[in-house]
Amino acid sequence: MQWPELNLSDDAIKILYKLRDRKQEWDKLKDTQPLFAILTGGLILYFIISFYRKVLLVSGGNALAILDLLISNRLLSGSLLACISLFLFTRNRVTRIEKAKSKYENLRMEVIDKLDASWLKDVKSESRDQISSFLHNEYDINIVYKS
Repeated sequence: MQWPELNLSDDAIKILYKLRDRKQEWDKLKDTQPLFAILTGGLILYFIISFYRKVLLVSGGNALAILDLLISNRLLSGSLLACISLFLFTRNRVTRIEKAKSKYENLRMEVIDKLDASWLKDVKSESRDQISSFLHNEYDINIVYKS
């Protein structure tokens, strides 16, 4: 995957590579998020059903019996700890996705500002058009407009 044959400076090429890398990182995190959300939801649903059947129905509402049944059942205790851990991991991952998105968007806006070109057709605007079409076709990166 080569950049279009343009007369770009090394700094411009580096910033375009960085933009591509940030977009790919954000896409990777975004694509795996539904898997973790489904896994977390499924584990929480399993815990709720198991807790209801094995603890609440058996204990009859006695708080000490509920605690005793919860602690004595290893599978239930383990699934509770796994639910908490997976929930915290998923929440942390959402934070990482938002951070990666903001880093990508900030760099994208910086690239748009650096590649500022006139609306009139000249060498600079043709170079910008080639760069923007290449980035859009290869990596689905928009540097035509900011919003």
